[in-house]
Amino acid sequence: MSGQVQAQRQAGEAAVQAAYSAFIRHSQVCAPCRKTGADCADAVTLRQAWRDARAVVAA
Repeated sequence: MSGQVQAQRQAGEAAVQAAYSAFIRHSQVCAPCRKTGADCADAVTLRQAWRDARAVVAA
């Protein structure tokens, strides 16, 4: 794997981790998410960003 390809892969994996962390942090502090066990609108957006980042890395 060339240096550029490896750097792009690492950047993608970092983006996945950042998106996942944002989703998890939100769900830990959001009262509606914690109380109902269901995602609020912000959590839905964060979860989708995480899924999108994973899809980019997988492609």
